[in-house]
Amino acid sequence: MKSIFNRINLIIVALLFSSLNTFAQEVDVTGKVTDVNGAPIPGANIVVVGTNNGSQSDFEGNYTIKASIGQKIKCSYLGMKSITKLIESSTIDFVLTEDLLGLDEVIVTGTSGIATKKQLGSSISTVGGDDLSDSKAVVSIGEALQGQIAGAQVNRNSGNPSGGISITLRGSSTLVGNSDPLYIIDGVIINNNSSTLINLGGYTQNRLVDIDPNDIERIEVLKGAAAAAIYGSRASNGVVQIFTKKGKTGEPKIKYSTSFNINKLRKKLPYNDAQLKWDNGVAVPATRYDYQDYIFDTAYGFENALSINGGSEKTTYSFSASQYKNDGIVKNTDFDRKTLRVRLDQQLFDWMSLSVGSFVSFNKSSDMPNGKNYGPITSLLFADNLNNPAPDEFGNYPYIGWMANPYEAIDRIDASTKNFRSINDIQLKLTPFEGFRFNYTFGYDHSNSEGLIYIPNGFNTKPNGLSQKATINSDMINSDINMSYQFDINDDIKSTTGFGYSYQYEEKQYFGVTNDLVSAIDGVIVTDPSSAVSGTDYRTQASYWGGYLQQSFGYKNKLFLTLAGRIDGASTFGKNERQQFYPKVSSSYAISDEDFWADSSFGSFFDSFKLRAAWGQAGNLTAIDPFQIFTNYSSSAYNGNIGFTPSTIQGNPDLKPERQTETEVGFDTSMLNNRLSIEFSYYKQNIEDLLINRPLSPSTGFSNQFANIGTMENEGFEVLVKGTPIQKEDFNWSITSTFNKNKNVTPYVEGVRLGLGMFGTSVAQSGEALGVFYGTFFATDANGNKILDANGNVQKALGHYEDRVLSNGQVVPVAVQDYDANGQPTGTTLRKIIGDPNPDFVASITNEFKYKNFGFRFQFDISQGNDVMSWDKRMAYLFAGGSFTADELNGVIPKGSSIANFGIFESFIEDGSYIKLREVAFTYDLKLNKSYLDNIKFTLSGTNLISFDNYYGFDPEVNTEGQTNGVRGQDMANVPIPQVYKLGIIFNF
Repeated sequence: MKSIFNRINLIIVALLFSSLNTFAQEVDVTGKVTDVNGAPIPGANIVVVGTNNGSQSDFEGNYTIKASIGQKIKCSYLGMKSITKLIESSTIDFVLTEDLLGLDEVIVTGTSGIATKKQLGSSISTVGGDDLSDSKAVVSIGEALQGQIAGAQVNRNSGNPSGGISITLRGSSTLVGNSDPLYIIDGVIINNNSSTLINLGGYTQNRLVDIDPNDIERIEVLKGAAAAAIYGSRASNGVVQIFTKKGKTGEPKIKYSTSFNINKLRKKLPYNDAQLKWDNGVAVPATRYDYQDYIFDTAYGFENALSINGGSEKTTYSFSASQYKNDGIVKNTDFDRKTLRVRLDQQLFDWMSLSVGSFVSFNKSSDMPNGKNYGPITSLLFADNLNNPAPDEFGNYPYIGWMANPYEAIDRIDASTKNFRSINDIQLKLTPFEGFRFNYTFGYDHSNSEGLIYIPNGFNTKPNGLSQKATINSDMINSDINMSYQFDINDDIKSTTGFGYSYQYEEKQYFGVTNDLVSAIDGVIVTDPSSAVSGTDYRTQASYWGGYLQQSFGYKNKLFLTLAGRIDGASTFGKNERQQFYPKVSSSYAISDEDFWADSSFGSFFDSFKLRAAWGQAGNLTAIDPFQIFTNYSSSAYNGNIGFTPSTIQGNPDLKPERQTETEVGFDTSMLNNRLSIEFSYYKQNIEDLLINRPLSPSTGFSNQFANIGTMENEGFEVLVKGTPIQKEDFNWSITSTFNKNKNVTPYVEGVRLGLGMFGTSVAQSGEALGVFYGTFFATDANGNKILDANGNVQKALGHYEDRVLSNGQVVPVAVQDYDANGQPTGTTLRKIIGDPNPDFVASITNEFKYKNFGFRFQFDISQGNDVMSWDKRMAYLFAGGSFTADELNGVIPKGSSIANFGIFESFIEDGSYIKLREVAFTYDLKLNKSYLDNIKFTLSGTNLISFDNYYGFDPEVNTEGQTNGVRGQDMANVPIPQVYKLGIIFNF
C-alpha cells in the first residue's frame, strides 16, 4: 500500500513540475491591435503585467512580445480604453475602443508610484505628441499647447521667430515672480526663465524654445497646490511634465520629416496714409511713405527632423536630431535651432532597470531692438512719415528726427542671441520585492547664453555707436528619491505608501559690458572694456529641498483617499522661516461602478461618472531671487580706492514663502456610449504672505524692501468637453472644447496701491484684480457723456478724492469729478482704474475630421473681456505719422482733437477680446506597406490665420513685458504675431 502511495506522489510531483515548466516557458506572443472599425492602431503599448517587458505595435497594428502562458498582457493607447487579457495561447488580438474620458490612463505626474486617472482627486490634463508637432506650424512646446488644456491661459508675448510664451494655470498667484508652472522633462526639473541679456525693449526668450516638439511623446499637466505633494513648493503654480519618446522592443523604426513654411504679416498698423501735410494750418499735397513696407517682409523657413528607435527585450534606444530655421517677418531677424537627443533604457536584472538620457540644443537668433530710440517699429510709431528714409546713392541714411531711421536700423544694427543647452539624466528603478518601487533620478540642466547688440559708429541717433555684450551661465541639479509600497490590506482595500526626498541646486553667473564709443571701422564688432560706460558681474546661488510622505487607500477600485504632508525649504528665505510644512488631502469616487448606479436610469445614460475633491497647501519658493534677505552691496571706485555701495533695496531676514491654499471639486463623466465626455472643476485659491516690493521712506536710506504684506485670491471653473458626433468605418468627426473662467483679486496690498510697471499704469490695488490699469480718464457729465471744451475736444476728468473704507479696514481714495458753473471740469487731475487685462473667460473649440486616409482639423481660440493698454495708439494721437493725423488732414475729425486724447490714458485702453482661427490643417496618409517604407504623410497647415477683434494695433495677444506676472496687456512697439503656412512630408520607415 505504501508503495502505491509513493507512486501516486511521484506522479503528482511530476505533473506539478510539468505544469510549472509549461507556465514558465516563454513563447512569442503575436497579434494585431485595431479599433472597432478594424483599422490598425500603430504605436499601441503592449506590456506583460507585473514586468518591465514591453513592445509596441507596428504601422499595421501587429506586435510580437515574449511572455509565458498564464501571465497577463495589457494593451494601451492614448485616448483608448486599456485591455488586459490572460495569455492562454500564442496569438492574442486586441480591439480598442475610444476612451474620451481616459479614466484608465496611466498617470505618472503627481503620484509617488504609478496610478490611473481614475484614482486622482485633482484635475489633470494629458496631451499626446501627435497633437503637438505633426502638422502644427509652431516653434515651441508652449505655443503648441495653445487651446489644448482646460484651465490654462497660454499667450504668445511676441511675434519674434523665437517669441516667448506665457502659460498660467488658474490665474496669477504672485506679484514679484511669474506664475509659470514647474517644467519637468523626463523627471528632470528644467529652467524656463526669461533672462534679459541685452536691451531689446522688453522682449526676452524663454527656454522652452530650446526643446523640439517632435521629441515629445506626451505631456501631463497637473494644476494647483495638489501638485506640490510630490514635486514640492516649486510646483505651487502647477506642473507641466514632458515625456520624450523612448525606444520600443523590435526592429528599428525610422521617422524622417521635412517641412517648409511661409510667414506673413497678418495686419498692418494704422498709419498716416493721407498724401497731405499741414502748411500754416492748411492741408496741402505731400508725399508720405509706408515704413511698414520695408520693416516687414514675407519670410521663409524650414525644418528637418530624424528619429530612430528600437531595441531588444533587455535594451531599447531612441535617437533624434533636428534643425529648425525660420526667418522673422521683421527684416534681418531669424531663429536657427539644432537639437540632438539620445535615450537608452537597459533592463539590468528582473528587478532593476537603468535609463540614461541626454539632450543638446544649440540655437541662434537675430533680433531687432524695439521700444528704444534705435528700433525700427519704435520709429514707425514716433516718426513723421513725410521723410523718405531710403539711403542715397552713397549709402548715407537721411536723418528723420530724434528717432532712428527705420531703414538704417534694419540694415545696420546687429542684435543676436546664442544659446547652448544640455539636459542630462540618469534614472535607476528597483522593484526588489512585490509591491515595492524605488526610483532615483539625477538630472543636470546646463545652459549658456550670449547676447550682443551692436550699433555702428555714425548711426544717426547714436553717432558714437553702441556695443553691449552679456553672458549668462546657468546650472541646475536635481536629485530625487521616490519610494512606494503597495499591498492589499484585504480583498477590498489596497494601500499605497509613498515617501521621498528631493534636493535642487541652482547657480547663475552673469557678466555684461556696455560701451557707447565704438570703432569707426564698419565690420569690426568689439565690446572694448577700456571704453565701457557700465558693466555687471554677479553670481547667484540657491538650493531647495524637501521631503514628503503620502498614503493612499483604494476601496474596491472605485473609492480612493490620499493623504500627504511635505516639508519644503529654500535658501532664499529667512533662516527661521525657510522650512514650512504643507499638507494635502484628496479623494475620488467612481460612483458609476456601484451596482445601484448601473441599475438606475443614470446608468443607462452615463457610461462612467467620477466625483473628485482635493485640498492642499503649497509655498512659492521661487518668487524672489537669491540673497534678497540681505542688503546687497556693489563695488565702486572712489578717490583711487575700491569701496562698496549698498543697494537701494533693504534686506529683510524675516522673509518667508508665500502660502497658497487651494480647494478643488469636480467630476468626470462620459455618456451616450462613450461618444461624449465632460470634465468639470471648480477651484478656489487663497494666497497669504504675498511678497511685495514695498516702497520705503527716504529717511531709511533705502527705496524698497521685500515683505510678506499682501493677499491674493483666485476663484473659477474649467470645463473640458470631448465629443464624437460621427464615428464610422471611413469617416470620423470629433470635437474638443475648453472653457476657463477665473476671477482674480488682491484683497490686501499695503499702502492700498502699488505700481508694477509701464510708468505705474499697471498696479496692484486692494480689492482689484492684479495688474489693472490705472490712469487719467475722460471728463463726463452725470449721464456719462464726454464733456468737450470750447474747441470741441475731449478733456481730462478733474475734481477731488473721497475716502472709501474697504472690508479689511483700508481706506481707498475714490475719484469724484467736479464741475464749474458752466459744467466744465474743475479741480485736480483725477486718476482711477480704467481697464483690466484679465479676461472674463478663455475658450477653444477644435474640430477634427478623418475620411479614409484624409484628415482635416481647425481650431478657434477665444479670449473675451480683457483690455489692452495700446501705447501704439497713444503715439498715433501725438505724432504726425499716426492714423489720427491722417483723419485730421482728411477732415474726418477736427484739427487738434488727437492731441487732446494723448494726455488721457483712458483713450488708449482697447478691447483686447478676440476670436482667432488659430490653426487649420489638412493631412493625407499614403499607406505603402513596403518592406522598407510603411507610409508617407503629407501635411498642409496654417496658424494665426484670422483674428476677429476690434483692436487698434497689430494683435491684442502680445505683451511688451513678456513673462512678467503683474504687468499684462501692455502693447508698445511689439513685433506682431505672423500668419504661418506650413507644408510638410513625414516618412515612416
